[in-house]
Amino acid sequence: MRYITKIVILVAVTILSLSCFKEEKQGTSLQIALYSQNVATDPIMKTTHDIEAYAFHVGKGEKWEVTTWDDALNHVITNKERTNVQLKEPEVIGTYDPEAEYQIVLELWSEFTFLVVVDKTNRIYATRLYETPVNYPVMPIQLHLYAHKKSGQANGWDMVNPFPDEAREPLVPTEENEDIDN
Repeated sequence: MRYITKIVILVAVTILSLSCFKEEKQGTSLQIALYSQNVATDPIMKTTHDIEAYAFHVGKGEKWEVTTWDDALNHVITNKERTNVQLKEPEVIGTYDPEAEYQIVLELWSEFTFLVVVDKTNRIYATRLYETPVNYPVMPIQLHLYAHKKSGQANGWDMVNPFPDEAREPLVPTEENEDIDN
């Protein structure tokens, strides 16, 4: 009986020690399912607009932002603490497929990344500081862009609408809109 207990303990210790030496791999394929709502009466729908996504590798604890609509279009981010420091060449440009379940894919390998998603049609953008997970080859997430709101935060994303007073067309016609057209 003693020998069996010792063997079980030895096997358990061996298994635990082997799991401690598992290779860790930094990087992931970040897949973003993107949804939109142009006006408050619209249902939230899968986005099929002109979208662009890009990412910059940044240091831990650094704070970055997109300060203007032109900066969002031109791939420029600004350091919040040292406003004279800007990054202008993203390390990663995302792929966009409006028909896919996850329309945006970004291949990330740096520990900390500043992400930017730009909806060129509705003239809004979202940013996020993202800590790339270890040993997650694929990471699916969602992003909701509300064109009728000035700004907002959800699930780690900061959504900015630099043109909040701009009239927006509904994505789905309502009875009220159809009566106006007739």
